[in-house]
Amino acid sequence: MNYKLITSFGIDDGELDGLKLEECFVLGYELALVNSALKNKHTLTMRVHPENQTRIHQACKTAKRKYQLKWMPQDSSESWMELLIL
Repeated sequence: MNYKLITSFGIDDGELDGLKLEECFVLGYELALVNSALKNKHTLTMRVHPENQTRIHQACKTAKRKYQLKWMPQDSSESWMELLIL
């Protein structure tokens, strides 16, 4: 099998320092779902962690897809964002 990098995760400057392995896994899984929707030209609505904000922006920009990413209403914790890929 031939394995290769699909997209950069953007972690060369310590962006994930201080996060638990489980948190890193979740961020990667979220980005995999986003990349799958972009690749297959599907719409997608999901909650994402704000730590993925820049990665999602870059993925949508590269795919030339419109998206909306906003803080969840009524959530003062700022732990989740709502993502809509059009």
